[in-house]
Amino acid sequence: MEKTILISSELYKRLEAHATGFDTPANVIEKILNFYENNFDTSIKTSEVKIPAPTPARSFQLEVIFHPNNENEFKKLLLSNKVAWVKLFNVNGRTETKKWKAQSFTQQSDVMGNLRSGYLRGWREKGICKAVLAIDPDDLPS
Repeated sequence: MEKTILISSELYKRLEAHATGFDTPANVIEKILNFYENNFDTSIKTSEVKIPAPTPARSFQLEVIFHPNNENEFKKLLLSNKVAWVKLFNVNGRTETKKWKAQSFTQQSDVMGNLRSGYLRGWREKGICKAVLAIDPDDLPS
């Protein structure tokens, strides 16, 4: 049974800012709930804990940093080495470092396209706010 809820125009605009493609506000709410349920202890009632004020949608953007500092130079080295390192930063402070094995990466391949369909797919839902890419793992921030 479907329910109708009333929300402010401001809240609707915030939901809209997180929609991609054919997302509806209901889909965005579902993604937020999925993220919340997967990342927080839902056995504790929200009335028992103080929930921090939400971060404005505009401040939750994806930052991608390349080492070397130029995406084209990074691509040249990736084509040569066929391996790179990706360090993902989450809004909750967690980080994860992954090895990018790029054996099938070619001159026609798009670096950002590969990242968005791979390591950065669903970055908002996963809470990823930053990705640092490096050919040499020593170039990644600690």
